[in-house]
Amino acid sequence: MQIIVRYLLLISMVSAILVAGNIRFLPYKKNEFSPILSEKIAIGFNLSVESVVNVEIYTPDGALIRTLTTGTAMKKGNHILEWDGKDKKGTVVPDEAYNVVLKAITIGKVEIVDPRKTSGGIVQKNLNPKIGVDGKIRYTLPTPSRVLIRLGIGSGAMLRSVITWKPKNSGKNLQYWDGYDQDHLVKIQKHKDFKIIFSAFSLADYAIITTGNRESYFDYVEKNAYKPDLSSKKARLFNAKSKLMSPYYVRTLTDTREPIIRFVFPDNIKRDKEGIPIVKKGDRVRVKVIMDEKDAQRMAQVKYEITFFDDLDFTSEEEMGYVPISWLWSPQKEKGKHILTVNIASFKGHIGLKSTSYIID
Repeated sequence: MQIIVRYLLLISMVSAILVAGNIRFLPYKKNEFSPILSEKIAIGFNLSVESVVNVEIYTPDGALIRTLTTGTAMKKGNHILEWDGKDKKGTVVPDEAYNVVLKAITIGKVEIVDPRKTSGGIVQKNLNPKIGVDGKIRYTLPTPSRVLIRLGIGSGAMLRSVITWKPKNSGKNLQYWDGYDQDHLVKIQKHKDFKIIFSAFSLADYAIITTGNRESYFDYVEKNAYKPDLSSKKARLFNAKSKLMSPYYVRTLTDTREPIIRFVFPDNIKRDKEGIPIVKKGDRVRVKVIMDEKDAQRMAQVKYEITFFDDLDFTSEEEMGYVPISWLWSPQKEKGKHILTVNIASFKGHIGLKSTSYIID
């Protein structure tokens, strides 16, 4: 009996040695595709020992949405499995960057290659985006990354979020912008103090970017009740302390989503034929700022400040604000049409912004 046990232990130890480093990714021919157009993408891998292979597809927030499998053991060498961009329910996934994990299964051993634990999250430096007179924002990424582009006035109002941590591929990228603020009230590109905030951090190796689907990622996650699992990314952050890591790498996309806010003027206020509020200089007008219910619940977990601007000039600030907020505003501009702007900025990097026109009679 002891001889048999020792023999089985020896076999197990030999198996473990044989499959150490057994599976690895092969370079992709492409890492971006459009499943809504029935395109597929090949995920290549190399085996040094005959194994059953599972290729697991995860949302950027760590929810497993699809497992591709060879079913039976494959011989050593190069192989591919194709993904059609659909989840386990057969639904085309929304545009995003999906992470791929390899699993090689042999006798007495399961080897896992999870790029999220060893790559991604590195802040990209010296990108120097260029904005043309046509409003196109051009930039080059050294590696596939998540990108943030915000536009506003130096030492003043933030006026537009062009993209918020969207996955973009390596190489030359082109982002169109019409030169206007988010509510299309003023062409801020021509303002003397115009500024651009541009940030990016790398995706995990072998992430796959999907394009062409108009469904919101946030709606998709909520509809399917996917629960986030950031354990792999947190392991990466822990093991890469010496590198310049972005804190956004270990936050869910839902957590980085920017809140939607709006102004509410008193019901009895006078308005022109287009519905623009009409006030008098020096009036005291109680203006409310409200937030969508889901955003309000999420933002209630963080601290944020609320800042008001009149024609892009600083007017008032609540350093520890809460929404809904009622602001007693006294307009001081001259007769004519003007712009009132509010920014909500959290200590975790959220920016909510809204501008509205008003008229001084």
